[in-house]
Amino acid sequence: MLTEMGVLESVPRSERMRGARVHMRGRGWRDFIYDAYRDADSHCLIVPRVVLDEAACARAVAVGADLWEGAAVTAPIVEDGRVVGVRVRRAGRLVDVRTAAVVAADGARSRLARAVGLLPDDELGIGIRGYLGDLDGLLDLQEVFLPLDDIAGRDLLPSYGWINPTGATEANIGVGLFGPGYERRAQEVLRNFVTRLRTSRKSFGGGRLRGRWAAAPFRLDFSPDRCVADGILLVGDAAGLVSPFTGEGISFALESGRTAAEVVDRALTCDPTRPDLLDYALLLEHSYAGWLAAGRRSAHRYQFVWRVLESTFDSERAPFTLCRRAVLLPEGISELRANRTIDDVTALMAPGVDVRTDLLGVGELMTSAIRDEWPFLARLATSSWGDPGVPFRPALLLLLASCFGDPGARCRIELGAAIELGALAALAQLGVENTSTPHSSWGNRFAVLVSDVLMAKSLHLATEGGPAALELISQAVTRVCTGRIRERQYAFDVRVTEDEHLSLVALQTASSFELPCRLGAVVAGADPDHVAAMASYGRALGVAFRLTEDLRTLTATRSPDDVAGDELRDGALSHSVLVALQRTPQGRLAGLIRERMTADDVDEAVGIVRDSGALDVTRALAREYADRAADALAALPECPSRASLFALTDYVITRQVPERPDVASPFL
Repeated sequence: MLTEMGVLESVPRSERMRGARVHMRGRGWRDFIYDAYRDADSHCLIVPRVVLDEAACARAVAVGADLWEGAAVTAPIVEDGRVVGVRVRRAGRLVDVRTAAVVAADGARSRLARAVGLLPDDELGIGIRGYLGDLDGLLDLQEVFLPLDDIAGRDLLPSYGWINPTGATEANIGVGLFGPGYERRAQEVLRNFVTRLRTSRKSFGGGRLRGRWAAAPFRLDFSPDRCVADGILLVGDAAGLVSPFTGEGISFALESGRTAAEVVDRALTCDPTRPDLLDYALLLEHSYAGWLAAGRRSAHRYQFVWRVLESTFDSERAPFTLCRRAVLLPEGISELRANRTIDDVTALMAPGVDVRTDLLGVGELMTSAIRDEWPFLARLATSSWGDPGVPFRPALLLLLASCFGDPGARCRIELGAAIELGALAALAQLGVENTSTPHSSWGNRFAVLVSDVLMAKSLHLATEGGPAALELISQAVTRVCTGRIRERQYAFDVRVTEDEHLSLVALQTASSFELPCRLGAVVAGADPDHVAAMASYGRALGVAFRLTEDLRTLTATRSPDDVAGDELRDGALSHSVLVALQRTPQGRLAGLIRERMTADDVDEAVGIVRDSGALDVTRALAREYADRAADALAALPECPSRASLFALTDYVITRQVPERPDVASPFL
């Protein structure tokens, strides 16, 4: 955003951080590296706030703004219930500045917001920071410590501490407390935090404070309807746009400022004298209501949140990486891409296929259904960097399948949202650890509860499709659950055959792909032959997808202990592992696969699988199933949707989108 504003290039040389190190109380630390932007020099800049503000002001003046320095707004000017300007003290006298719209960016204790009744009773958190110099051994990482406790070490506080290096020997160090009423304890928490740093790190022992400690409040009461009134908009801290877990607010301030500018611009075009600004509340609700509002409630129940984060801190299972992503990590951290199902396949859509609008409708319906309870899952479902693209999702298959009947079928959007929520429910279930560990209890509770909520929401939306849709969805859920149960029966069993494994894949994954393909064709009224063809396509595509995912896990450049380790420790043996076992039935690999595998065991097992040639066997089988999916399309009439479905059969194997895709049907 700073680049788009033309500000970043004018920011003086600053310390560059390559990521964040998160210290979890009682669980050690993990590094999260900035690599969300492929082929880019991804990094964080540590910039003093006064420097950033000066650069932003200079840019605003350069493009036409009139900046008044040494001036202070004292009150709004209100006439007939409408804000028509502000009163400013400048050069020792009061000046009335009349305007069609006022944007209040005056902080957490916003005087303007309070004067017009938009500021409720204080619900403020507090942050305290200072600059320590003469430090040694600073990292090129931001450091976050959470949660902090009281000086006696008894009570967990809704809080965190930080170290942000601002130079080779200096760092911004501070603490934030999220709940109201902690102002008096903040200094005590800060002293305790700094004392522990000096005790645990020799390099901090001689650190000296430059200047004084500075405190600032932040709001925790964001509500869209309190961010706008007749003639006035609130942005940033004044609107309460602050993460209730980390105190992050600058990105929200920039985003809300841009949104406010766009709303004012459109409104002035329609009515230059009395612009209607109410769209601002709707836009804020769309962007933040679920995440920040639910997050604030969660901050009030912070002990549950911290217990879940603590118990799943080392887990790479999808629901927990998403939870960390939503609660702890700033934009740009690698875990944004934890779930590969959001890959953009826009380029694979043939000319004449436009499902983008419908997918946005699916996302909107999902968001409204779940964001109040589990907003980070809604953020995953609608994740994007601006343009939402066309993600490789169940709803895409449903929408393409519906083109072989009536593409305008009434309930397509509702059913698309239903199967998406069902897929997320299955994703949440993957968080359940079947092998108990000292830390698994809270994570398992969280995963089961999230899955139950999402499945209930899914079935509620599915009623829009009538009995036929409910029957298909229920059958698919039954097959997936049966596969999951059977997988547990086969856990750690090195005698499982390839056919038995493929039957599991057919139940668990192929069923999930078959459902949207069959359902889309059924609700659109396609003829039985076309319905059967789409079902066959979905089943084969699902098997190819699962086999390819297993290959990607075993060939990942990051440590195989991340994802492959979770699967092996759970006893879930992939196709490649079973092939390797068949090639060396009495070998070392069989002896390694057991409950409570260590990280070294996992590394050794993955190495044996890679060296056995099993990956090539799995790769060939995945291609065979992709070809079966392509063959199933021969029964369908020629149209852009068929060409798009065919393109997906190659993508599901390669996961590569050509720069200039040729999605013409092979059957022409």
